[in-house]
Amino acid sequence: MNYLAHLFLAGDDPDEKLGSLIADFTRGRLETLARNYPPGIMRGIAIHRKIDQYTDQHTRVLLSKRRFSDQRRRYAGIIVDVLHDHFLSRHWYRHSDMDRGEFIASAYRLLHRNRHVLPSRMQWIAPLMIDQDWLGSYHYIDRIGEAYDRMSRRLRQPNNLAGAVVEVRKLYPVLERDFEIFFPELRFHVDNLG
Repeated sequence: MNYLAHLFLAGDDPDEKLGSLIADFTRGRLETLARNYPPGIMRGIAIHRKIDQYTDQHTRVLLSKRRFSDQRRRYAGIIVDVLHDHFLSRHWYRHSDMDRGEFIASAYRLLHRNRHVLPSRMQWIAPLMIDQDWLGSYHYIDRIGEAYDRMSRRLRQPNNLAGAVVEVRKLYPVLERDFEIFFPELRFHVDNLG
């Protein structure tokens, strides 16, 4: 769900970037997945999983999740993940010298060129991601709200994810501060994965 951050953290190798994108659409052990994907994509999937593990245990991320009301706490992980892409987009030039628009266009070209490699569910989602410019839309808080509402409709069980942007707006300054503390630490962690 935080596609922009995973792409950003994947480094420059196109296969690793692709792996970072498709990781949320894969299940199972890395050894099993390696039968279907080349080594570069597998590195991207492995890095994605390590990022998720680090993120899920990070003090600032846990604090961000606890800031949400009991009504939305169950979905706070989803809310924060997407919001991290928003903050990365808003503060892009603090973290990158590359033009944000060109970075996103490059990611879309990568998806399009490799559509035959994508897991089946992502083959369905990738054209939507490109046509609706999901990565670019993360820049705008209203579009983040639309993303929460879309995800709410896709979840099988009744949920309180729709309308989450109202709570995000109230908590915005503290959540932004949490991100600005967390993200440099995450980058350092990824740089030292080896």
